[in-house]
Amino acid sequence: MKKLLVILAVLTANTLLATPPKEGKLTVSWVFCNIVEGYDHDTKCVVFIDDKQVGESTVNKESHKNSITVTASPGKHNVRVLNYALYEGNWEEHTIANEYSIDCSYDNSMSIGSKSMLSLVFDIDSGTTSTNKKLKGCPKKK
Repeated sequence: MKKLLVILAVLTANTLLATPPKEGKLTVSWVFCNIVEGYDHDTKCVVFIDDKQVGESTVNKESHKNSITVTASPGKHNVRVLNYALYEGNWEEHTIANEYSIDCSYDNSMSIGSKSMLSLVFDIDSGTTSTNKKLKGCPKKK
């Protein structure tokens, strides 16, 4: 009987002290390609997971690659990334509706694991594309 109580106590303690699942990490990186001369804006990206803002990047010129890492529970989530440009002292969404050349955004469902990656290419000539591979810069023109 004592052995049974000890086993029960150990199992209960293990259950109560069990480590919760590790947080997943998502690194979002981006690069602008084919920037029009004179339009190298200060920009930043804001990351939303399941409609909740989870991060905001540092400010950088479009001509510089940038990235941000955020955390989320592992699993499938809706991920939205919005790029903002600083224009005349105001931050505005970098969209065609705001008179920019392309929509610089991402909105899709994806699985987030312990180390996930989302790379965005904001190409003024051909639009926004995404990949889960590391950015190497702008694609070469053919």
